[in-house]
Amino acid sequence: MMEHDPKNKDYFKIGEVSNISGVKEYIIRYWVTELTNLKPVITPTGYRLFKKKDLETILVLKKLIYEDGLTLSGAKRRLSDKSQDSESNDQKRLKKNFEMIKQQLLDLRKMLRET
Repeated sequence: MMEHDPKNKDYFKIGEVSNISGVKEYIIRYWVTELTNLKPVITPTGYRLFKKKDLETILVLKKLIYEDGLTLSGAKRRLSDKSQDSESNDQKRLKKNFEMIKQQLLDLRKMLRET
C-alpha cells in the first residue's frame, strides 16, 4: 500500500498533496490563491488540509498545464467549462427525474379517480 494512499484518507497536508501529485508546494500555494474552487481547510495551527476533490483538481491542473501546455489562465477556463458542463448535466438529470415523478403522480391520480 502506498504511504499516502488517497483512497483511505479524507484530508491531506500540503506535503502529501505535493508527493502524490508531483507538484511543488509553493506552486500548490500559488494555485490556491488563483483558483476559487481550490479551497483547503486551514487548521488553527495553520496547516492546509486538502480534500480529495482538491487533490483531484490539482492533478487535473497539473495535466492541463504540464502535459497539455495550457497557461494557468487557460487551465482555469477549462476547469470552469468542465464545472459548468457538470452542472448542466446535473440539471438535465434532475429535470428528467422530476418529469418522471410528475408522470407517475398523474398516472396514480388517474388510477384513483377510476376506482
